[in-house]
Amino acid sequence: MVSEESTQKRPKLDTLKAGRLAQLALELTSSLIETFGPRVAGTRESRESAAVIEEHLKKYCTTTEYQEFTLHSRASTLWLKMMVAVYPVVLAFLWFGLPLLGTLSYSLFCFYVFREYLAFKPLGEKYTPSSKGANCHGSIEPEKEVLHTVLFSGHHDSARLYRYNKLDRASYYKKVLFPFFLFALLGFSSVVQLITEIVSMRLFIVNLPPLGNFILNVLLTLCIPLLFPLRDFVLEEGSPGAGDNLISSSMAVQLARFFDWKKKCGQPLQHTRLIFCSFDGEEVGLRGSRNWFDRNLDLLEDPIHLNFDCPYYEDELTFLERDVNGLQPLSSKLARRCVQIAQGMGYKAQSAPIPIFAGGTDAASSARCGVDATTLTAIAWDDRSKPAVYHTPDDNVSTIEPKAVEHALSIAIRLVELVEDDLLYEESDTLFKDEKPGEEELPDLKFSRFSTR
Repeated sequence: MVSEESTQKRPKLDTLKAGRLAQLALELTSSLIETFGPRVAGTRESRESAAVIEEHLKKYCTTTEYQEFTLHSRASTLWLKMMVAVYPVVLAFLWFGLPLLGTLSYSLFCFYVFREYLAFKPLGEKYTPSSKGANCHGSIEPEKEVLHTVLFSGHHDSARLYRYNKLDRASYYKKVLFPFFLFALLGFSSVVQLITEIVSMRLFIVNLPPLGNFILNVLLTLCIPLLFPLRDFVLEEGSPGAGDNLISSSMAVQLARFFDWKKKCGQPLQHTRLIFCSFDGEEVGLRGSRNWFDRNLDLLEDPIHLNFDCPYYEDELTFLERDVNGLQPLSSKLARRCVQIAQGMGYKAQSAPIPIFAGGTDAASSARCGVDATTLTAIAWDDRSKPAVYHTPDDNVSTIEPKAVEHALSIAIRLVELVEDDLLYEESDTLFKDEKPGEEELPDLKFSRFSTR
């Protein structure tokens, strides 16, 4: 920093700082991937990466903690294997003229899939194989009484790869989407046969299905082998997971660095506790963040939660208003306020719900505990307008635009300042007032790269 910078507006100043912090976050992400490679939830690599992240947080935080927990990671994809088994069972009920049992079996399985895959509220996971997961967090305490808490988070686990990827559309349609279509057609057949037998008063009599169902059931039976690819759809191998989502855990570390630096420069926060988290198990149904909030709610005083997930592209900055396939409300008020902050800093930003079938983020876990939460993401959800490298072997640091990271860090820094000053939900014209002239030059942390904005 140079002396003439001290008279600039705070948003501009923080953008300059965030540019250097973004570089450090990218370097840390690259280092962790080089050391540990893919970090599938529940593996040694994932736990050890959490331990290293905690060691980095120790440099800047008042307290830190590494927390292991029981992780039922296999439960998140078990339903795919179950579908291959449920399909012939339901079909057998239809062949024997027992559509009521077939429809009940089909409905129960669909309810299980809804809870596990769409709502992220699993059933019976304790009966599935388990391993150890690991979360870590650090906190920076304010000088005086804690009146607010701001929590920043990412997740360090990486997704297991898919044998058939959406980018290879022909293979994906044949090996994945068509089996799902067959399963939906099986449900349609069972309902039609059930209604037919209710009308003909043969519901509890073993009999051959009506002619139309008979023909449909023949086709469904012949197609049974086409469901087999679902059994090994998810591979053991993991993605490098740079943008999804190790970079976000690295960003949390750099935010801790920044606010520790401010504290050492004589500008500590007075009433705001900062918590920096890195979760495990996000890629298997948010299991790590669910465990963390179950165990650590006592740390949160009037909290808000800004989660980072997939910050790839600077012009795709989005704050989520709904999570978990659109089923879980987040804080629309916080999301829209973050959009205002971003736009006030000159960034393109919007708020939106997460698309259905796009999964969920760790903000959902805090929202379910009553915390005002949103997720900052920067990704093209359509998989077409820009490369969608998440959950692929190509998810390396080179796919992340540094400016996307810089913008996210700038917004996070400004968010903390507004919370500390009790201005978060004030009118937008109070967000970017000039600093008082003659601000003292701050030592120790050097920034040499300047924004062109």
